[in-house]
Amino acid sequence: MALTCYYLDDSPADPRLPHDSGRPVDYSHVLALGVEHWHIPVPSEGKYEEVDHIMEQRGYRYHDFVTLNQETLGDALEPVLDGFYQEHMHEFEEARYILTGHGYWDIREHPTEAWIRFKVGPGDLVILPPGMFHRFTLDEKTDLSSMRMFLETPSRHALPRGKISDTNPYRIDYLRSIAAH
Repeated sequence: MALTCYYLDDSPADPRLPHDSGRPVDYSHVLALGVEHWHIPVPSEGKYEEVDHIMEQRGYRYHDFVTLNQETLGDALEPVLDGFYQEHMHEFEEARYILTGHGYWDIREHPTEAWIRFKVGPGDLVILPPGMFHRFTLDEKTDLSSMRMFLETPSRHALPRGKISDTNPYRIDYLRSIAAH
């Protein structure tokens, strides 16, 4: 099942709203930018065999579960979401399997610098490559649970957009990888 992708509008309204500009983006273009996506129905018995297989193939050795909502985070929810919504990149793959709820990934298109948005929900496994500028937010229901996957121990280390991240070796490698397509 393909993701619905579109260019983000430039409204300053709450980022948890869809912000659909009315300009669709082909799913294949998002994949060509390095995003990987699977839709794996969430098993009712809590056995994630297909996800475990993908983790094993990619060399992931650790995973945990997070829930983002008012009940679990209280007053910390808004600052956490604000941090996720700041444009950044990582020096590792960012892998998430959505169990409940919905959210939006925004990724920077290169070389246009336009934002492309896609909504994820239960069963979506998304992997963003190292060096890709992105951000994340929940939808207007503000309630999401996911499995986070890591090669080693968990890391949220993010490099904000700027001179240092623009010249980071992972960013340079990412740009080379998408130029080859």
